This record gives sequence, structure tokens and C-alpha cells, in this order.
Amino acid sequence: SRAAKRTLAKFVLDFIRGNPVIYDGKALFHADHGNLGYAALSAGAVAAGRLAMLNQPELGSGERLGIGPKSILVSSEQEGPAVDLWARSTNNDKTFVQSLVLDVLPIWYWTDPSDWAMAADPLDIPGLEVGFLDGQEEPEIFVQDMPNVGSMFVADKLTYKIRHIYGGNITDWRAFYKSVVAD
Repeated sequence: SRAAKRTLAKFVLDFIRGNPVIYDGKALFHADHGNLGYAALSAGAVAAGRLAMLNQPELGSGERLGIGPKSILVSSEQEGPAVDLWARSTNNDKTFVQSLVLDVLPIWYWTDPSDWAMAADPLDIPGLEVGFLDGQEEPEIFVQDMPNVGSMFVADKLTYKIRHIYGGNITDWRAFYKSVVAD
């Protein structure tokens, strides 16, 4: 079940890591979308990314959405520096970025130690949709344990099978921001 959970998480997070071409024929993170940056993780870069998200145009009216990020996604190597952006020194006054209090989400399998991304609250902007076959959101676990059939009969081996069928796609690029830092 843990493997199924990790596989589903990778499926979802690979949309952000891989930057696929989406419904408008452009990459998810694209200059035309206004959601692509190139700055290393810092308070200034987070503030700039937040501003870019706030300035995203509403579909149809073109007015600013005004919805900022809820989470920042970083590689495991960047977790400490990302958390430290919100750490307060001996100064009792919070900086602008410290007042944001974003959820820092370290992504265990991201290998690029420099890139980082931000995502809005999915309740504000559902930027990604995942659907499950027949509504089966939990993995199905099958056990082949009948003593007179299959591997149990032939070699006294208990066999397990997990099935979890799903698909998904980006529904709105305005929910995301990514900074791709040249190494």
C-alpha cells in the first residue's frame, strides 16, 4: 500500500517536475503563462513568485485573481533552507516572507537540488485533477492463497497483487509557479 501511495504521489508531482504541454499547447510553466522564474530559492524569489501568482488573470475577465501560494515544493536538499526562510532571528519583527507562512513540502524523489515550485490551495484553484477508475480511490489488494491453485500449489508461494488505476491532467496553470534554476 505504501508503494501505491508513493506511485500516486509521483504521478501527481511529476506534472510539476516534468513541465508537460497542457491544454493550451504550451508547457505548464511558460513565460506566456507568467508562472516561470529562474531565481534560486530566497526570500526575494519567493516574494516575486507570490506576486506572479497574485497577478494571474482570471479566465474570461482578465482581472487579477489575487490568489497566492499555499505551499512551496522543494527537493529534500532544499528543505532546511526553505524552512529557514520563515525562521525569525533575534529581531522580533517579521519580514514580509516570514509573514506568508507557506507549507514547506520536501519532495523526496526530486533530484534537482535547485528548482522549486509553489502551488495555490486546491480549494481556491483546482489546478490538477485526478480521476480513479470506477471511483476506486484506494488500491485494491488481491491475495493468491488458495492451496490448490497457482503459485501456492506449485511452489508454496503466497502471491500479492495491487491494482490502482487512475489518470489525471492539469486543469489550470494559474495554480502553480516554478523557478527553474540553471546549475
